Amino acid sequence: MALQFTWIFRVNGLMPGPHIAFLKAFILTSSTLLGLCGYAHGDDTSQQPTQVIKLAAEDNWAPFANASGTGISHTIINSAFSRVGVEVESIVVPYSRAVVMAKKGLVEGVFNLVKEKSTEDHFVFGEQALFSATASFYQNAKMPIQAVDKWKLPPNTKVGIIEGYEYGDELNLLPNVQIFELSNHNQLINLLLLDRIDLAIMYDLVADQYIQRMGVTADIKQTFTNHTGQVYLAFSKDNPQAENLAKLLDTGLSSLKKDGSYQKIMASIESTN
Repeated sequence: MALQFTWIFRVNGLMPGPHIAFLKAFILTSSTLLGLCGYAHGDDTSQQPTQVIKLAAEDNWAPFANASGTGISHTIINSAFSRVGVEVESIVVPYSRAVVMAKKGLVEGVFNLVKEKSTEDHFVFGEQALFSATASFYQNAKMPIQAVDKWKLPPNTKVGIIEGYEYGDELNLLPNVQIFELSNHNQLINLLLLDRIDLAIMYDLVADQYIQRMGVTADIKQTFTNHTGQVYLAFSKDNPQAENLAKLLDTGLSSLKKDGSYQKIMASIESTN
């Protein structure tokens, strides 16, 4: 630091007296400390936004994304982007609409897309997923299905899913299955209760939320697993900045994980169940 002071004084052509030298040293030291503070890392660390992006967020996937524009996915995405100077504006819509908006380039990206063959053709993904999520088959406890796994379902088994969701590449390969696409989880659970469908595929943490809210924990039961997917914020291939945004998100996620912020966010899921 002393060498830096001497260099500055010589450039200015000054021979500082004790008071002037002290003042210059104080100003320079203060400026240095303020600069260091700007790069400090912690739970609240963020850069001043240099870019604003619009993302489509689904409205029916608690605890990850709610109709109010809140949830674990919002927290992760907003926090990660804030670390790299990107501000997020979320447009909350039904999932199928969110995917279409991203495909058409109306928004830069879409929340909670599972990376699989059907999505890789249309979207750009970063190296890091937001999280992984497991989906299972759920049934009416009074009308249990007679099968040990998804490959051995009885003929004409009626399976309900959410329109537009990804359920793994194997879903279209299952024998003996009739697929019914519905708009939301409440409809899935109600049709199970009414015996209108035999099974519903739901992501486990999400299913827990809706089953508890509807007060049907004794009536709707989890059975065998469908798949585990890696869930991403996916970027529209129509956006020339997609690759750069994916890299920025990866950088932000790495920062969150490095100081433990990501782990704290994910641990908060337990308090929502």
